[in-house]
Amino acid sequence: MIYEHAELRINPETEEEFLAEFAAATQLLLAAQGCHSVELQASVDMPGTYLLRVGWESLEDHTVVFPGTSQAEDLYKILLAHCLEAPHVVHFSGQDVLNTR
Repeated sequence: MIYEHAELRINPETEEEFLAEFAAATQLLLAAQGCHSVELQASVDMPGTYLLRVGWESLEDHTVVFPGTSQAEDLYKILLAHCLEAPHVVHFSGQDVLNTR
């Protein structure tokens, strides 16, 4: 399991529309091979900035399989229509390096 973290900067003029459309984007992601979870969190100190966190079975499901799907094409239309810049994406292992629980 890996996690994709994407920082999305949304145009303030289209932010409400983006949030309304993101429900459909969530369904597109969850229908994709290897996608286990989708979270969208708003920044508390940077208006119009969101963290998209997607759980994938493997890096290949996200970087090799997903880009060639119709879900990816539709998702990019939703996201890029509202983003000021390309999302900044980082992948993380699903294993804790340090767990303080």
